Amino acid sequence: MTLARIRCFVEAAHCENFTEAAQNLYVPQPSLSKQISLLEEELGVKLFHRVKRKVVLTPAGRYLYDQLKHIPAQTAQAFEQARVIGRAGLGSLLVGVLDGQEINSSILSRLQHFSEKFPDMEVLLERNGFKNLRSGLQNGHYDLIITVSFEEETLPEARSAVILQQRGAFAINRLNPKCDIPNLTLDMLAGENFLAISPEESPNGYALLMKQCKLCGFTPKIVRTLNSLESLILGVEAGMGIALLDRNTRLEKNSEVRMVPIVGSDYAHVSVMWLNNNTSSMVSRLAKELSTVGEAMREEARV
Repeated sequence: MTLARIRCFVEAAHCENFTEAAQNLYVPQPSLSKQISLLEEELGVKLFHRVKRKVVLTPAGRYLYDQLKHIPAQTAQAFEQARVIGRAGLGSLLVGVLDGQEINSSILSRLQHFSEKFPDMEVLLERNGFKNLRSGLQNGHYDLIITVSFEEETLPEARSAVILQQRGAFAINRLNPKCDIPNLTLDMLAGENFLAISPEESPNGYALLMKQCKLCGFTPKIVRTLNSLESLILGVEAGMGIALLDRNTRLEKNSEVRMVPIVGSDYAHVSVMWLNNNTSSMVSRLAKELSTVGEAMREEARV
């Protein structure tokens, strides 16, 4: 019995659907089915009844699921904690950065300044999506994450500081005829195609799109939900639809896309987040160093 087979079995039992389980594990569906068949052969019992498009646990399968369902998560947590301990011994901090976001030059200069002040502490950067950044911070893979401020509500166990103040905006491809309207506002886009980040990837990001459009008197016609900010950006560039975004992406510099600020949107700042229970003095020092970027930018905005 391998860990891979346990993961396949637990996910299939949770989803009651082999195709969905395979998608969640990022493996081909035939491979997942093969792993479960091998597990059934190893045990000599059937674990699932196949019922049309669903699978239902047999009594033996239900018992096994109850015994094994926590193993994948516990194993992943143990691996991540081992990495954290290893990194601590090497003197490094791992910072997760939202995939698709620009790393502002002021932020980079603050990271460099921190490295100059603490030359024995290596700062490592790693790109990831909304969901993986949240889980990576929670399980200790990341020491800090840099993401959009609306993610704060999904991480009640974390502290945060704004490092770049900005309004939210909607992005519209210039091939869309409405893009040429001089004083374009969101309420003028009722009936247009919209792209959205999936609620699984960012519950708050999806909810904000719905809320913002509702405030403008319409329900957005969402033609596609996407599983990453980068995919959302590509969708706008390809003219697939309009999207609500923060302004810290490459679309701000793309001449083929118009970015229109949304008045009163105070949810799209760039923030650094770290766990309340992280007692590392270096984590709090790096967070303070980064949050100085926000203070400097606020001062520049007042001038």
